Amino acid sequence: MKEYIHKHFGTIVQCARELDVTTQTVQNWIQKNPRGILKHAPEILKKYNTTYLELEGEVLHSEDAIKLGGSTLQD
Repeated sequence: MKEYIHKHFGTIVQCARELDVTTQTVQNWIQKNPRGILKHAPEILKKYNTTYLELEGEVLHSEDAIKLGGSTLQD
């Protein structure tokens, strides 16, 4: 999830600004609840060169890593 955010937003801070959430919310998407970002999917898809399939794939990948106890911070 972190790589996806950096690819499309540049930084966690910029992602938070552009989606009108806190940086803690973005950190939660990375570390605990990747599905939270899907609430903002329509806005992300309009503004960035990405598809829903890419976004959902990243969410599922991050969820698997979290379930297995792996850190998605290094992804």
